[in-house]
Amino acid sequence: MERSGLAETKLNGRILALFIAGFLAGLALIYIGQESFVGNADFLDSYSVGRMGVLDIDNSMLFFYSLKERFSPAVLLIALTIAGVGSIAVSIYLVWAGFCAGTILSVLSIRYGIRGILIFMGGIFPQILLLAPAYLLLFRWCQGFQERIRSTRYNSAGTGKYGSLTALRAGTLIFILGMLLAGCVVESYVNPVFLQRIFHFF
Repeated sequence: MERSGLAETKLNGRILALFIAGFLAGLALIYIGQESFVGNADFLDSYSVGRMGVLDIDNSMLFFYSLKERFSPAVLLIALTIAGVGSIAVSIYLVWAGFCAGTILSVLSIRYGIRGILIFMGGIFPQILLLAPAYLLLFRWCQGFQERIRSTRYNSAGTGKYGSLTALRAGTLIFILGMLLAGCVVESYVNPVFLQRIFHFF
C-alpha cells in the first residue's frame, strides 16, 4: 500500500514537472524574443482579443469544436498507450501543453498586463475544473496500463489477473471520457458567458 502511494506521488510529481518545464520554456521563448513574437506580430493583438468580447457565439458549433480539440489528443494518447509508447506520448503532450500555456499567458501579460492574465484565466474557467482532473486521470491511466503490459510480459502467471483488471480499466477510461465530455459542455455553454462578463470590465 505504501509502495503504491509512493509510486502515485512520483507519477504526479513527474506529470507536474513536465508541464512546468514546458510552461517555463514557453515563458522564456516569449520574454527573450519579445520584439519578434510580440512587438512585430499580430498574435493576440488588441483587434483579435477585442473581438472576443463582442462575438456572437454559436454554442453548438463551439461544442463540436471543443469535442475535437479535447478528445483528439485523448484518443491519440490511448492509442499510443495500447501500442506500448504511452509514457513517451504523455511526456511529449505534457511538455507541449505547458509550452502552449506559457506562450499564451506571457503574450497576454506583456500586451495587456493584469488584464491579460484575467483574460487568460477567463478563457480556461470553469471547464478547467473538469478537464484538468480528467487529463490527469488519463495520464495516470496510460502509465498504469503500460506498466501492467510490461509486468505481464515477464510474468505469464499474471495473465488471468490482468484479464480481470481489464473491465476495471475500461470502466475507469469511460469515466475519464465522461469527464472530458462534461468539460466540453461547460466550455461551450458556460465559459462564453463567463468570458464575456470579464470583457465587460475592460
